[in-house]
Amino acid sequence: MERIFVAHVSASSPEDLRNAILRGMKALGISLPTQRRILVQPACPWAHPRFAPHAFTPLALLEAVRVLFSDNSLIIGASSLPGFPSRYAMKQAGYWAWARRYRIPMWPLDETPDHQPGARLQMPHIVREAEWLIALPRLTGSGFLGFAGAARHHMFLFSPSDHLQAYPRLPEAMVDGLAVRPPDLIILDATQVLHRGGELAGEPLEFSTLILGTSVLGVDLVASILYGFEPMEIPWIRLAIQQGLGPASLQELQVLGDLSLEDLRRLGEKIVHTDPVPERYSWPPQVRVYRSETEPLWNIPGALMETLWVLEYGGISLRKAREAAIVIGAVGELPRPHTDTAAVILLGDSARADYRGYSRIVRLPGRHVPVSRLLLDLPYILQVASMRSELGWGFLWESVRHALRWRTRAKSPRG
Repeated sequence: MERIFVAHVSASSPEDLRNAILRGMKALGISLPTQRRILVQPACPWAHPRFAPHAFTPLALLEAVRVLFSDNSLIIGASSLPGFPSRYAMKQAGYWAWARRYRIPMWPLDETPDHQPGARLQMPHIVREAEWLIALPRLTGSGFLGFAGAARHHMFLFSPSDHLQAYPRLPEAMVDGLAVRPPDLIILDATQVLHRGGELAGEPLEFSTLILGTSVLGVDLVASILYGFEPMEIPWIRLAIQQGLGPASLQELQVLGDLSLEDLRRLGEKIVHTDPVPERYSWPPQVRVYRSETEPLWNIPGALMETLWVLEYGGISLRKAREAAIVIGAVGELPRPHTDTAAVILLGDSARADYRGYSRIVRLPGRHVPVSRLLLDLPYILQVASMRSELGWGFLWESVRHALRWRTRAKSPRG
């Protein structure tokens, strides 16, 4: 029977976190490695002091891992959502300054060569060459999946192109990824859970909990309960169980440690799940979303919801937006507009509509439109904000540097 360890901890105490991890490893039958090359993967889908201040693994947990695994050669490697430069996010999260203090190498994984002939999913060479992989996912909401945990975190090891191309078939892509370089240890951070939002922006809720395991599916079965879901409500978990890729139910797990499954259920009752359907978002009356029933929530609709939650958290109001119709998929005829400045925003290659009467037509192309693109372009098209100014020159400069690095595909990132 697979074992999962659940610890009650103080989020701000590296010593308490370290002791909890050590207790968990002993309960799981994992010996502390020595003289290994260990890649530590913190969660860092994005970081920004105004728009995404809580989306990343806190430094206290990284410090606990550093001390506990000090007899090894550590590397910190992380990647952000497609289009967000990982180097910028890692600096904003405080990782860069912390790592330099202890002379720990930093690897923005989206700058790292990933070509592996014949591989179904590409991963950076630093991931493939690591002798040990410690994953530090963060428990949050998700516009794509309901919640983000260990499996969602594992996707950030994919190459940027594979990550971007995964969204139209996200549950299948996540299941495919389970067999590609699975972690040797997963420490899911639920010390502060994000709810009332998504992966980047949400309200922190103090749970003071760590979930440890070695199976991505096993950890997320337990994490789904803590986030207020039943496991079979989550599409990728349902698919993985149907394919026999791990425990078929919670009854096939042995949950050890400080909290029981019933304790986790009670904590999960505090979670407020935000509606992930973009048509039901509280849009101003002049803006409407039209979505085909064939368009799954985990693709473009999920990216749109993540964008809206980031804007909302950052104080960008849509109340004075121009009249607009946002189209996802093929939807037929749109209602005639009431103003002569009305815009149609076609999200993705499959967006189609009869938009007679609209004065401006804008298409954001692709099988998936990433959050990074929507965040920059949607407020501008709606005439509510210039996000390039709101995000600041530091973000824009790092984005330009990232684009230049990606073209040259430097083998060794330089600070």
